[in-house]
Amino acid sequence: MRRMQISHLLTLTILAAAALLTASLAAAQVETVLHNFDSNGKDGTYPLAGLIMDTSGNHYGTTAEGGAHGFGMVFELSPKSGGGMTEKILHSFNFNGIDGTYPYATLIFDASGNLYGTTSSGGAGTCGTNGCGTVFELLPQSGGAWTERILTASRTTASTASAHWLAWCSTRLAISMARPRAAAPSN
Repeated sequence: MRRMQISHLLTLTILAAAALLTASLAAAQVETVLHNFDSNGKDGTYPLAGLIMDTSGNHYGTTAEGGAHGFGMVFELSPKSGGGMTEKILHSFNFNGIDGTYPYATLIFDASGNLYGTTSSGGAGTCGTNGCGTVFELLPQSGGAWTERILTASRTTASTASAHWLAWCSTRLAISMARPRAAAPSN
């Protein structure tokens, strides 16, 4: 009988400790909003893709719409001293027959700090009126500016599937190549 009481007491003690530990872990989790997007004519909207981060704590991502032309953008969120983040728009996509539009996939870095991504439409393709999508590179310049270079523009409806497949693959590649990179050059 005594052994059963000790067993029950031990079980209750373990359950109480687990409940307290679980409650403290749940209480310790606090959501922090890094940036509120605003459809104000320059900020982006619909940040559908994941973020990537460099070794300085800067976060990079895309919005599927918004930006200066309304067709999505690439942004950087940099930590401010004292807390919070500062947004910098690195590129606004433009429906001009060359640039891509509507980036949906996560960006990736190369070893030199260049960003790569895909767009779901735009470019020089002939997929109806919206283009077939692009693969782009953003290169950091001195002074903090970034320059876009179109690496490939899908040219046919069949290529649209390839652009969407590439967008899916770039997300997987970002996961498999995930490693911090050096911060981009600044002023």
